[in-house]
Amino acid sequence: MPYCPVCDRDFPAANLCPQCGNQMLPRASAGFAVSLIGGAIITITALILLMFWSSLSPLLFLILPWLAPLGYYVWVLGLIAGLVMMVGSAVIYLPGKEHVGAAIVLIFSIISLVVLGGLIVGFTMGIVGAALGFAKK
Repeated sequence: MPYCPVCDRDFPAANLCPQCGNQMLPRASAGFAVSLIGGAIITITALILLMFWSSLSPLLFLILPWLAPLGYYVWVLGLIAGLVMMVGSAVIYLPGKEHVGAAIVLIFSIISLVVLGGLIVGFTMGIVGAALGFAKK
């Protein structure tokens, strides 16, 4: 939905603002939606990791022994990464701030790989959402 920066309002299907006549700016709604879903998937995955950590920790100690002592805090990193990705997706939706939001989403998508990036789906959606945010789509 196009956005008028002068009136600070959204108007459907208009090239010029019906109130002030200024050029309308497009919003990066696709980047917003994809990044928001990716952040939600990563957040949910981190919460599931918290619920099942006691049964997963012996298995993790066998696979990644260096991560086992820090493992209880890994879900916190995943939770923070997912929540910050959702905040970054909200910033992508603001006209003129798309690049800032896309950079936030991109950085925290990469950080989310510590918790497998939401089973890689959340990571992939974060990367695609950041690319759409950089493209202002």
